[in-house]
Amino acid sequence: MVKSARSQGSAQGRRRLLASAAKRKSAKNGLTRKELASLVLQRPATGPSTKSVSADLAKLKRYLGHACPHFGKKGVIQLFAPKKLTSKTGDASSAPPRFNKYAGWAEWRNAIFLWVNAVGGNFTNTFKQKGQQLSWYVGGQNPTTESPIVKRLLRKAHGEGSEKDTKVLLFIRPRETEPYIVCGPCTYAGHNAKKKGFEFTWQLQEFGALQKCSDFKRLIDATKPASSRTSSSAAKWA
Repeated sequence: MVKSARSQGSAQGRRRLLASAAKRKSAKNGLTRKELASLVLQRPATGPSTKSVSADLAKLKRYLGHACPHFGKKGVIQLFAPKKLTSKTGDASSAPPRFNKYAGWAEWRNAIFLWVNAVGGNFTNTFKQKGQQLSWYVGGQNPTTESPIVKRLLRKAHGEGSEKDTKVLLFIRPRETEPYIVCGPCTYAGHNAKKKGFEFTWQLQEFGALQKCSDFKRLIDATKPASSRTSSSAAKWA
């Protein structure tokens, strides 16, 4: 009973925190009250799948290196969703696109968003070259080179067919309790199918611009090993 009460209290506190942050930024970013409520309450999206629409990548320039004004994966999807959406029936839809919130990625027609937790999570995402490169894991049940998302990412990496112009974008958050930071486009630097979770290594294309942004600097600082940490933690910063 005590554990249940603490859990409920924690959830309520987190919801109040999300509501407060979302309200401060909703007017600036043009969210309706219905959309704001959907984000705060974490209601499932009812719009078309992200796979059937193109992300509005024109917003990248404005938000590059900065924390997303909305919380969580759904907040990022909401931010980059096109203004005009079409539902499955062909009718106009104002609802945000649907996506798999449990996956480490979100697929659009023109882009693939990759989610990364800099600290914590199921995998250790190693940052290299002072943050210019980092590892990302597909996760899930024994992913292989035949897994749909892996095949699409490798086709993009090799510039094959319709994936030649697809953008791969990284969204990294310091911790699960913080918003994702828009780290922009990345290029393929390698993969290791033998690693548990199927490891990819990505190179940040806009690293020079990102270094000038305070949110990105805070992200890098969060992943640097402190002198008091154990040698195993220090090894994370390769």
